[in-house]
Amino acid sequence: MKKVLMILLVVATIIVAVLSFGCSKSKLSGTYEGTLPAADGPGLQTLITFNPNGTFHMEETFIESDVETRITDGTWVLDKDIITFTVEEGIVADFEYKVISENEIRWAPDGEEITGTDLNWSIFKK
Repeated sequence: MKKVLMILLVVATIIVAVLSFGCSKSKLSGTYEGTLPAADGPGLQTLITFNPNGTFHMEETFIESDVETRITDGTWVLDKDIITFTVEEGIVADFEYKVISENEIRWAPDGEEITGTDLNWSIFKK
């Protein structure tokens, strides 16, 4: 009887986890693109490719600027609904994104979603 209850508890926990999050790491794999707000110009064109092996490639280009495109490569980890990036072994990058859906992620500094603004902080799956 205890064994059956334990199995039911584990199954229920898995179901709740899947329903509450609904987006797995494999579904997140792909390329996301959009324009984020920029303090010194009309925006920051952002493209992030999430590879299924846990690596990423990001290109950031300031619109109407002579600044060269910034390219960042590294690894990514999905913990609940927060994507954390590491650019070198053990060095966590200074950007995180929150998963809104498998087609939308939103910039979330320190894992906190930006609120109280009409600015668009989301990028979308291509």
